Amino acid sequence: MRPKYSLERNWFEIASQNKGKAVDIFYIYPTINSEPLTNRGSVPSYTDISRFEVRNAARKNQAYIKAVYAGDDFNFYAPYYRQMTTKVFAMSNTERKLRAKLSALDVKRAFQYYMREYNQGRPYILLSHSQGSQMLLELLKHGMTDKQYSQMVAAYLLGYEITARELEKYPHRIVPAKSELDRGVVISYNSATCVEGRSPLLANTAVCINPINWKTDGTLAPKEMHKGIIRYDKKSQGYKSYPAYTSVQIQDCLLICKEVDPKVCYNETLKEPFPWGNLHFADTWLYAENLKENMRKRSGIG
Repeated sequence: MRPKYSLERNWFEIASQNKGKAVDIFYIYPTINSEPLTNRGSVPSYTDISRFEVRNAARKNQAYIKAVYAGDDFNFYAPYYRQMTTKVFAMSNTERKLRAKLSALDVKRAFQYYMREYNQGRPYILLSHSQGSQMLLELLKHGMTDKQYSQMVAAYLLGYEITARELEKYPHRIVPAKSELDRGVVISYNSATCVEGRSPLLANTAVCINPINWKTDGTLAPKEMHKGIIRYDKKSQGYKSYPAYTSVQIQDCLLICKEVDPKVCYNETLKEPFPWGNLHFADTWLYAENLKENMRKRSGIG
């Protein structure tokens, strides 16, 4: 059933979203379905957001993003949507694009409801990862008006691909960031410990910026410039920052982080789309302190 975004249950903690801050974050979460790509049994093509397991998995991700990136600086809005399950990503590119339309429509409807009922003319940041970035990329292409686009500080579409064809077709909506402070732009990258760790699902991207030094060339960002990853610490039961975690350098439109142990996010059942050395599942926490600082700077609040 199509979600109604006038209902609070279809949003993450909507009652406490607006804390009176000057800038919003509109966030779309990544694929949270845990079925392996090789399982084609009775797995549905879309998640059922009425199920507790689905909502709970999404909430864990949303809670991390809200705590780390929104914090006390931004209002935070994050809808639930009928996202594609991992079953779909084992299909052909044509099939995946066809099924993505339903998920993208949910995100478009949620965004338009947010703009009508919650935004109140404030500038906003789009933030997403993986499948969430696919959905927000479609939103940029087809889902917002020029006026709504003009309010956008930037779109942080992490862990997904933006092709040269898309850049050519949508030159006024998909504008890659070129520096630390440009606005109305898209910040996008994919990470690995080596070029061989590139994901075949994301191999056609033509966009990459280094979130440590904000360069788009191969200039190395040394470990000393890395302000810190942010991970949950069981001992303190809170989020902890670990600075100088890795150096970062762009190679062939891919962020290479040589000091990171590939084991931190390798999953044997997902080795086809995310081979050894791929850091897809670290993209949101690997540069967290640098990204958080940059969001404040681009928004004019840091």
